Amino acid sequence: MSQENYKSLDDIVFEKRFKDYGAYDLRMGERSNLMKALLIGIAIIGLATAGIVFYNVVLKKEDKVETVVDINLIDVEQPEEIIEDKPEEPEPEPEPEPEPEVAQVRVVIPEPKENVVKEEPIVKVEEMENKLIGLKNVEGEETTSSKGKSEPEKPKGTGGEGKKPAPVGNFTARQVSEMAIFPGCEKYKGNKNELQKCLAKELSSELTDQLNDFSETMADRGESLAVSKLQFVIDKSGKIIQVQALQAGGGGINVELGKESEKALQRIATRLASRGKNIQPAKLEDGSSVNLVFQLPVRFQIQN
Repeated sequence: MSQENYKSLDDIVFEKRFKDYGAYDLRMGERSNLMKALLIGIAIIGLATAGIVFYNVVLKKEDKVETVVDINLIDVEQPEEIIEDKPEEPEPEPEPEPEPEVAQVRVVIPEPKENVVKEEPIVKVEEMENKLIGLKNVEGEETTSSKGKSEPEKPKGTGGEGKKPAPVGNFTARQVSEMAIFPGCEKYKGNKNELQKCLAKELSSELTDQLNDFSETMADRGESLAVSKLQFVIDKSGKIIQVQALQAGGGGINVELGKESEKALQRIATRLASRGKNIQPAKLEDGSSVNLVFQLPVRFQIQN
């Protein structure tokens, strides 16, 4: 048997056979075709994965919610005046009825002196019966008491001038001398404009956190912008009170946002009070604390 060298198994199989009809070419290019198919499959899977990631990260990212809060410090419509509880003045004590004149006898205890000018005789015991001991002799009704008659008490004076009545009602930022100071804004004390900006910034940040859930309501309605306006008072003790959503006559106010903003500001006020971080109240020129009224426009916008 002759020794022949064959290149491959395919050459042995297709020896003395017709190789031009295609089967031989398929067998010879099988490895390269499988490798190409594998690489193409990997490329397709990679592109599909990259497309999904790009879609989720870039095209379908979560909507960014931004709440813009501005403070309007111009003269505002005054809300209902705060009715402060005034301490009830105690009823004046009734004047005591005048005591009837009681017989008195003058008793002088002699004192030893070197130069005696005049000595008054000591009153006999019989003369002191049924009489009060006093500084002079007085004719009157007899009594069995031995206690001396007391002088009527003089009415106590108030002493000094009367206190100036505390200011009543609400004041605007223009009417006060010292602006209210929100916790964290103490470094701007004495600068009304900077204190107002700091107050707006702090309240904007607080309201943004409190109104995050409102974005779902906006998305369900297909809305991206809502506007509302609040009014509140910082009282003399530094607490936020009388929070109310204002209704605009010309429309444009989102009622739902107004309700949610009102609740959010009330929660902020409660949290400040529970932490003991009350706002420093506004003051007049004489240093008296006053109620300060604000209007707070709230603009809620969803940005894509």
